[in-house]
Amino acid sequence: METIEKAEHKGLNVYKTLKSDPQYFGGYLNMARSNIFSINNSVAHKIKISTLPDEEKILDSFLCNNNRKHLNWNLAHSIAVKFLPIIKVFDFESLPKSERTGDLNNLNTGKDFAAMAASLRCLFREIQEFRNDYSHYYSIANGTKRKTIISGELAEFLRLNFARAIEYTKERFNGVLNDDDFEPVKERVLVNQDNTITTDGFVFLISMFLEREHAFQFIGEIKGLKGTQFNSFIATREVLMAFCAKLPHDRFVSEDKKQAFTLDIINTLNRCPKELYGVITDEERKAFKPCLDKLNLENLLDNSTNDKADVEDYDKYIEALTRKIRHSNRFSYFALKFIDETDIFSKLRFQINLGKLLIDEYEKPINREMYPRSIVQDVKAFGKLSDFEDGAEVLKQIDKDGNSLGFEQYAPFYHTKNNKIGLHTNNAKAIVIHKPNSQSKVKKSLKQALPEAFLSLHELPKIIVLEHLEKGKSEELINDFVLACNSKITNKQFIDEVKRKLPNDWNEFSKRSDSQKESAYKPNALAYLRMRKKIVDEVLAPYNLNHKQIPTRILDYWLCIVDINADRAISDRIKRMKREGMDRLKAYQKFTKTGKGKIPKIGEMATFLAKDIVDMVISTDKKKKITSFYYDKMQECLALFADPEKKSLFVDLISKELHLNEADGHPFLKNIEFSKIRYTQDLYLIYLQEKVNKMIDVKNFRSGKTSTIDKSWMMCTFYKREWNQEAGKQLTEVKLPDNLSSIPFTLRQLKEKISSNLDEWLHNLTKGNEANDGKTPINLPTNLFDEPLIRLLQNDLDAQQVEYSADAKYNELFKIWWRNRGDSTQSFYHAEREYFIFDEKVNFKLQENAMFADFYSLSVKKAFRAKQNARRIEQKTNRRLPDIQFSQVEKVFKRSISNTEKQIRLLQEEDQILLLMLEKLISSDQDLNLKLNQIDILLNETITVKEPVRGNLFFDNNAEITRRIIDQRKRKDHSMLHKYVFDRRLPELFEYFAENEIPLQDLKNELEAYNNAKQMVLATVFKFEEALVANNHADDFMDADSKTGHIPHKAYLQWLKKEGMINENEFQFLNRVRNCFSHNQFPPKNTMSLFVSQWADGNFALQIAELYNEKIDAILAI
Repeated sequence: METIEKAEHKGLNVYKTLKSDPQYFGGYLNMARSNIFSINNSVAHKIKISTLPDEEKILDSFLCNNNRKHLNWNLAHSIAVKFLPIIKVFDFESLPKSERTGDLNNLNTGKDFAAMAASLRCLFREIQEFRNDYSHYYSIANGTKRKTIISGELAEFLRLNFARAIEYTKERFNGVLNDDDFEPVKERVLVNQDNTITTDGFVFLISMFLEREHAFQFIGEIKGLKGTQFNSFIATREVLMAFCAKLPHDRFVSEDKKQAFTLDIINTLNRCPKELYGVITDEERKAFKPCLDKLNLENLLDNSTNDKADVEDYDKYIEALTRKIRHSNRFSYFALKFIDETDIFSKLRFQINLGKLLIDEYEKPINREMYPRSIVQDVKAFGKLSDFEDGAEVLKQIDKDGNSLGFEQYAPFYHTKNNKIGLHTNNAKAIVIHKPNSQSKVKKSLKQALPEAFLSLHELPKIIVLEHLEKGKSEELINDFVLACNSKITNKQFIDEVKRKLPNDWNEFSKRSDSQKESAYKPNALAYLRMRKKIVDEVLAPYNLNHKQIPTRILDYWLCIVDINADRAISDRIKRMKREGMDRLKAYQKFTKTGKGKIPKIGEMATFLAKDIVDMVISTDKKKKITSFYYDKMQECLALFADPEKKSLFVDLISKELHLNEADGHPFLKNIEFSKIRYTQDLYLIYLQEKVNKMIDVKNFRSGKTSTIDKSWMMCTFYKREWNQEAGKQLTEVKLPDNLSSIPFTLRQLKEKISSNLDEWLHNLTKGNEANDGKTPINLPTNLFDEPLIRLLQNDLDAQQVEYSADAKYNELFKIWWRNRGDSTQSFYHAEREYFIFDEKVNFKLQENAMFADFYSLSVKKAFRAKQNARRIEQKTNRRLPDIQFSQVEKVFKRSISNTEKQIRLLQEEDQILLLMLEKLISSDQDLNLKLNQIDILLNETITVKEPVRGNLFFDNNAEITRRIIDQRKRKDHSMLHKYVFDRRLPELFEYFAENEIPLQDLKNELEAYNNAKQMVLATVFKFEEALVANNHADDFMDADSKTGHIPHKAYLQWLKKEGMINENEFQFLNRVRNCFSHNQFPPKNTMSLFVSQWADGNFALQIAELYNEKIDAILAI
């Protein structure tokens, strides 16, 4: 046999092609199939169905089999789409904007799971076939001829979704790449007319199942695709990677939490808030956009001279394409975590949502068919986030006897609701309780730990400032108020004591209704009410309390404020219900006719319908029967109404199982002909019309004229024409009918409910409505910290002889105090603004003491004249239209600018608080003198980073191995280390390092050496198999697995061992090397050391590749 010429690595200038380098594509096809396998099993595990035994079985994936009737496909899709973005194309609402809104007749069909399963089956089958052809040299059936023809189904799928990929990429890089940059990629052909796949099509297909970083490397060596020297090249690469997969990994947790937290805050402070970015000029926005000219120049030089691919190229590439914008406000998270990490509260703990606990499961019948039911609840606890990192240990604490079935999802986060977070004085946790003697099917329940108090998230900045000025003061104030609330505020004796000290001649002060027609309080009435509150404050002063800290019910009792009339309250509630329904209906009709406005997504429509159907149930017994199982099933069926099976199940559910079509069921659901409705959005429209606005043409037989009247359920039930004695004419009265037997329970209870007196209210507050309710948590007042803050800020300013107004409140004092620090804010807050209001442009730069009206005075006049002229034209056909008033137009200008600028000002103040937090986090023993206007300096400072990486040895019974990566790098580059945590090559590679700490550059050198070695080995494997087939009969290498398919590499080695040309150790070595490089794994040291007695320092993979080549040459030389 002739020897193989050693494959010399020639760097990135060696372009790969489909014809000359099939093994290159085969390596990435192996990776793609492995990723499909991993994603399938991860999702299957989460939704509790069987997993695949090995990679070869991907066609058995549940994702490509639509015959699982009882599977919650909505849930499966919501999980899987995070890892396989390609499946978002089967959800109408996730399609590119141009496809969703381009045609008003294009109905929102929701999610098409049947099409998803069929397409994924086609994709997985083709990937499997391509993988077999391109990762093996020889096929029994086709020899060395490789697959290039694809099915018509796949060809159409690639063409359609390549066009979508272009649109997705345009949306993603809006403001970074322009439309002209995408013109060349539109001309690329993925599949020829004879269904022959091109290199572009092959790359697009494979990249769907590669992680972006690997797709970037894959594309980077392919002829015609390598390089980013033009924006059009960048656009092409991004389109090809538009649907890249994401592998499921455990959440990354840095060992140095303080350093990671600090870097997170610094990075946030260097980004422009989206609220500000949206109202600054294009010229100002350039500071936050990628500098593509610099990127292009660097890459042009790299592509000309560089002969190796840096493993961090992808991170640098992405950083260069990323706009430096904050897409969400994370201040509350930062503040809560800061309070925890710096122990501002010694005993108080925040409420944490640990995740979803599967308490029990059983089967429940619907229409004589069994459906699985899972009892899942969110688990709440109190503590620091860092207390809950070990999910297994936490489960033992809340479920000591192992009665539950474990966490379905474990991802602790701060539990905030309605801008509040719960507090508790100890680390209380939920507990699983087992009741074996219960008559219920479910013998287990979850007893949640309730908060003792609620803290408004808006008070977090005050806590940070207060702690900066006086340590421990904020917790002291909270504890004192909780004590005062328990001992005084909710104590009836105290309430009566205060009442006796107040004037007894106050007349009753009536509350206003929330009706749109209700007039506001008159100025003198408001002044009178404020006077009463001032007297209350004087009485409360000796108790260190004020009226803002008193619950409304108690304050009303003291101030002699009475509730509105009960009938009026019910009438207003009915009107509000109709108004909300009309708002939804009008928004839907406007959108479907003009494409303007916004309507709910299909899932949101389904949720609204399910909730409203339950709310409208008449019988209390029927309402009680609708448990979470039935509600969830209804919501699922409504969301997938286009599926005939789901539609049929929904009809059976409401008619046969819950009996909602009966007289005491739902008031108008029986009027809807479900057989004639196909989509969720059609049902949404018809349901709203039946409820609030069903316009019917009625002919007057006397006059012969036809008029339109509203025959909706609400109009017919609650709106009646009655004689009004006071008005002297008939008016429309809105009220509950005398006969309540056909009225939904939610409305009926308004009439049946008896208002409780103060004593009953206090009992419910302190003891609960029922025996097991417990005490209602205390709402901490929003002015709790104001007085101490004002005093401390005044003291600080006095000490530095800084002037301030004697009646200055906290906000004004804080601004003066901040200026006195010698700091302002980040420069981008001073950027020139540009607002577009009524097609008029308003440009300005913020100036001290300037009014917004000074900036828009000319624009508002022009807008008013345009609106005035347009209205005059409209009045020619509709004389009832009123004239446009200048004040109306001016109000829009004023509110548009002032509301946005107020939001930006609050973000600016939060940034100032974040800087105070940074000072505490970065150093507690020196004055760093940090400045917001110099915050970018911190990003470019060099720091020492040590990141531990833990992994399991694949070839050694999953034994754990840990090494620490160490590096000196700029703060802004810290996150680039995270990529190494999940690299599947590292566990075996770590064995080659004797030290526990590995310098990052050494690790990068090894991974670059691995990439080079991989191409050498895969090329050698193909040439080796080619030489063996050429010098022998293919039949010699056939085994049971290859008689009709491809000859696996292992078969060649088994033949060589049988012929005595290699021994067992050589067989193990050669087989392991080939398989590891084919599957992106690092060869295990114990097997490699069979032939390497002394390892040279570094480039371990290249040493293995060179030894592999030597072994192959020796075999072929025999």
